[in-house]
Amino acid sequence: MNFRRFFALLIALLVLVLVSACAPKHRYKPVVKYQYPSRVALQKTLRGTYGDPYRYAGQGPNRFDCSGLTYYSFATMNLWLPRRAIDQSRRGKTISLSQLRYGDLIFFDTRKRFRRKVNHVGIYIGRGKFMHASSSKRRVITSSLYSSFYSKRIIVCKRMMR
Repeated sequence: MNFRRFFALLIALLVLVLVSACAPKHRYKPVVKYQYPSRVALQKTLRGTYGDPYRYAGQGPNRFDCSGLTYYSFATMNLWLPRRAIDQSRRGKTISLSQLRYGDLIFFDTRKRFRRKVNHVGIYIGRGKFMHASSSKRRVITSSLYSSFYSKRIIVCKRMMR
């Protein structure tokens, strides 16, 4: 008699283990870590602004000045920069020209009388080129860092993204 009871208890225990193994596990939402702004997202924003008209103090979404372009582009990724180029140049990590990566900011003094005071900014897009809102061309364009005009006027390069 004890053998039957033991066998029935063993079967019941085995069934209980098998049934509980088939039960769905609790699904917890994974902890989402802060994601740094993506260079891909910046690239998408910049492609959308290429060729847009220049407007003094314009900060988008369809008209820009140089610092308005950087302000708008970074704001689309929830990275808030100051509005003026000179104030933007005081933020971020200073880097050399050889360390430039996509999305880094390049600050210039474009005045006729070069005084090493920032008054223009562009966004590095790779291969020695940068995108900026040009007051002389009246639109958002790409230019070469190595042109005779811009190469002499670089003041500082800054990294705002990791």
